[in-house]
Amino acid sequence: MCDEHYGPPRFPPQLEYFQIYRGNCTAGELLAAFELLQVRKQSNLHTKNRNWVSDLPPIEGSTDSERGPILPVPLGIRPVLSRYRIEVLFWGLRDLKRINLAQVDRPRVDIECAGRGVQSALIQNYKKNPNFSTLVKWFEVDLPENELLHPPLNIRVVDCRAFGRYILVGSHAVSSLRRFIYSPPDKTSNNWASAARVFKNICNFSADWIIQVFNKELESEFGNFEDWLHTFNLYRGKAGDDDEHALDDDRIVGRFKARKHQPCTYVFHSFYQATDLHPADINGKADPYIVIRLGKTEVKDKENYISKQLNPVFGKSFDIEATFPMESMLTVSVYDWDLVGTDDLIGETKIDLENRFYSKFRATCGISSSYSVHGYNIWRDPMKPTQILTRLCKEGKIDGPHYGPGGKVKVANRIFTGPTEIEDENGLKKQTEEHLALTVLNHWEEIPRVGCKLVPEHVETRPLLNPDKPGIEQGRIEMWVDMFPSDMPAPGPALDISPRKPKSFELRVVIWNTDDVILEDDAFMTGEKMSDIYVRGWLKGQQEDKQDTDVHYHSLTGEGNFNWRFVFPFEYLVAEEKIVISKKESMFSWDETEYKIPPRLTLQVWDADHFSADDFLGAIELDLNRFPRGAKTAKQCSLDMIRNEHELPTISIFKQKRVKGWWPFVARDENDEMELTGKVEAELHLVTAEEAEKSPVGLGRNEPDPLEKPNRPDTTFLWFLSPLKAIRYLVCNRYKWLIIKIVLALLLLIMVGLFLYSMPGYLVKKMLGA
Repeated sequence: MCDEHYGPPRFPPQLEYFQIYRGNCTAGELLAAFELLQVRKQSNLHTKNRNWVSDLPPIEGSTDSERGPILPVPLGIRPVLSRYRIEVLFWGLRDLKRINLAQVDRPRVDIECAGRGVQSALIQNYKKNPNFSTLVKWFEVDLPENELLHPPLNIRVVDCRAFGRYILVGSHAVSSLRRFIYSPPDKTSNNWASAARVFKNICNFSADWIIQVFNKELESEFGNFEDWLHTFNLYRGKAGDDDEHALDDDRIVGRFKARKHQPCTYVFHSFYQATDLHPADINGKADPYIVIRLGKTEVKDKENYISKQLNPVFGKSFDIEATFPMESMLTVSVYDWDLVGTDDLIGETKIDLENRFYSKFRATCGISSSYSVHGYNIWRDPMKPTQILTRLCKEGKIDGPHYGPGGKVKVANRIFTGPTEIEDENGLKKQTEEHLALTVLNHWEEIPRVGCKLVPEHVETRPLLNPDKPGIEQGRIEMWVDMFPSDMPAPGPALDISPRKPKSFELRVVIWNTDDVILEDDAFMTGEKMSDIYVRGWLKGQQEDKQDTDVHYHSLTGEGNFNWRFVFPFEYLVAEEKIVISKKESMFSWDETEYKIPPRLTLQVWDADHFSADDFLGAIELDLNRFPRGAKTAKQCSLDMIRNEHELPTISIFKQKRVKGWWPFVARDENDEMELTGKVEAELHLVTAEEAEKSPVGLGRNEPDPLEKPNRPDTTFLWFLSPLKAIRYLVCNRYKWLIIKIVLALLLLIMVGLFLYSMPGYLVKKMLGA
């Protein structure tokens, strides 16, 4: 803005886009520049009137009788135009919906930009072949050199009906052309004379399969795989025409793809695991199963639903034959099984297989981190690493690969090193170039000009969505998809990802002795403290199968002798370090529910009462994967074994198999502080189900392999059956030394008395000379 003090503006206004609204809905954008000019008042000396006078030069040029003068756009505002050539590689149309209840049969695509455009060839039979016969068309248009000022590119799809009628199927507006502008590569940026970079690849031949996990869709990691195929959603109408709150997904009527294509048949391998599913039953759980749709093929795995699980491990693989382009959209759905009524959709995800197949990132089969000809990590791609590398170099017009001595390979002035030996299933080693080629593939993004990161062997995590609950994740599914052309050799065997089966074990726990158990009861007649001790044990999650020793009655020192064996059979997942328990939640449950819990052994010490509830004295819980080693003696056993558990060295019963020692019993006092309430000497012995069958043992002290009866004091007899024995043990055990001292003192006193009694008579006799 200018005024009479500062004169005209120093810089012209800049063009920018302004949003246009229709009511509350957007209706387009206006590219414009606005300038507000202030004029000053000037007095007329003859008429003494003050008129508004502008300092701007008079308007010249043509005028319009209704709208006034036509002003040219000032040079400072007018954008600089350049001639552009827009090339369109028409590929095909996908998933077109019905228009007015009639199927789309003969569609055509119209492309328009800045008043110029081009039309595709007419697809004569969309159902038979949805691809275009004429691929490449182009047109020229003048566009601003400033990319921000480019007009949108409009895509319209129409269906040719009878009598020359064309019905609009859908449209798409590309608001920015920046990502489609071709920029020639800067050859000077590559330092071809630079020193070769050396990479070393250490192949990991582990006993389990190694795979990279993406916590999101694979498309988000590789630019939606649109490096070769661009996919444009086609919309019907404008947002807000029928419903102000309508979502774009509700308006999608199909997809337009731009590239070239030839139909072929492929085989797909898919694998699945779901997490955090949305509850579908009133019990807060779900009974999920997988449904796969590809073209006219549908695979329902309903009979293998997983009962009452929100994090099911499906571990399934499915082989499906499909023909591009008619069958290119893979839909993976998770349904909730219901005993009565129809099954409910939990959520689904859609994968465009066509984009993946033609992507330069090679998303057909992930590149493994190692090459093996046997075992769990066996190479499954029909092409070996050397064949893949040769093809990539040929397609990218790259020099190489050239294999040299010393485990080196040269590709495009880059030298890579790696192992050159491979071990077969017999343990014999032989020379190979596959490891070297795989090293290059795993570093393909380092290759100048054409290099890009290839899709690794992976698991992708995809959100599950429900059309009835738009925008809300209903869970996630972990999966991957492999694609193999049918005209190539058969791929290697698929990875076995079926749910791991738990292994059967038997834990044998022998309770030998207790010591320093706190005393609770008053002994009969004497007022002494004593406890009737017994030990209870169980594995976590199996409390209903708890086992008790017999009772050591009337312990006066906290010592207990048992020689008692507990036997706990269980199912264990070694890889997950979890016990697997399957049981019905209630008597009304249709199926058993599977639980996975940590393997923990609980031992408790109790005081048995005859006429009231038993008294809990203390407990210890041992994590069978990592628990403190037992003390060698009761004296060395202390509360520090629990307090400093994370600082002390631990052992695993699954590795040690057999361990014996003393562990403390603890309880919480009134101040919620841990206190030592006893010690237990126990022996833990873990055997497999096969070993248990070969060498069985009995519960308690029973056959087979019975334990000896403990040598308990006589006070273990019931007081009302042998009161004299109990009193005799109490007196002898507790007051033995006091009694001995008293007896010795009495004997000494008697001797002194006798001495004093006999001394006078003895002296008289001596004096009389008797």
